[in-house]
Amino acid sequence: MKKIQIDDCICHSKIDKHLEIKEKLLSLIDKSDDGTGYTVDSYYTDSISRLDWNVSKNFQRPWVKLLLPEFIKSVTEIIKTLGYNTIELYAMWYQQYLNGDTHGWHIHGQHFTGVYYLEFPDGCSKTEVCSPFNLKSKAIEAVEGDIIVFPAHYIHRGAPNKNIRKTIVSFNFDIKADPIEGQPSLNLSLIDKE
Repeated sequence: MKKIQIDDCICHSKIDKHLEIKEKLLSLIDKSDDGTGYTVDSYYTDSISRLDWNVSKNFQRPWVKLLLPEFIKSVTEIIKTLGYNTIELYAMWYQQYLNGDTHGWHIHGQHFTGVYYLEFPDGCSKTEVCSPFNLKSKAIEAVEGDIIVFPAHYIHRGAPNKNIRKTIVSFNFDIKADPIEGQPSLNLSLIDKE
């Protein structure tokens, strides 16, 4: 068997109004009734203090409704640089990590996935992504307010966190490979199943 290396990328951008929406997003997340507490998954060695994965396909949650306009703006810019013009957003959820929390190596099911670093003080653990070509991991040098997007089949993890709270928003979306003439435009389709 032979591997043929091709160029691929991890897209790294910003949520423009991060400073304007951060505190309101965190307040809405703190008030949300996500129905989860401390989560441990021994197979994936996950230990995440708080998350709302169980309702990730519900785009009517207050914090999601607040974030979506800024998310759409950032993702539109990202997918244009990749040559696409349509996405279907399948899921969006938050994860809060406390001291020792981790999300083990894993992949996602859609075409692309990503992370918005909503609350990311200095000293928090970084996202690590592993290239399928050489299986070498790379820590993403992100700061609060950044958003990264990468192919969902890339193996990645949230390394063990220090004693400072970290809050991220993760998401999954598919790309529709529509023929593109001129400048692409975003046709967002929410796959709202709840």
